[in-house]
Amino acid sequence: MFFHNLSGYDAYLFVKNLNSMGEGNIDCICNTEEKYISFSKSIQDEEGKLKYKLRFLDSFSFKFMASYLEKLVNNLKSEQFENIKNSLM
Repeated sequence: MFFHNLSGYDAYLFVKNLNSMGEGNIDCICNTEEKYISFSKSIQDEEGKLKYKLRFLDSFSFKFMASYLEKLVNNLKSEQFENIKNSLM
């Protein structure tokens, strides 16, 4: 999941609450103790196997992109948004 200016918000509150979601590691890349560029939470099944991983990314951390995220999205065709369409149904 991409957040615009994630490091500018109180992302540490997300991390704190993710910790209460049961077993699984939380991995962070941070600028300071309260400013995160990226963090992820591994969700495990009852047997301790990885079920899925939630990853939160700051869109500002992608300074290597040739343009703003909004402009890059405008270059895509509507059929390239299949995952988003499926999640809205």
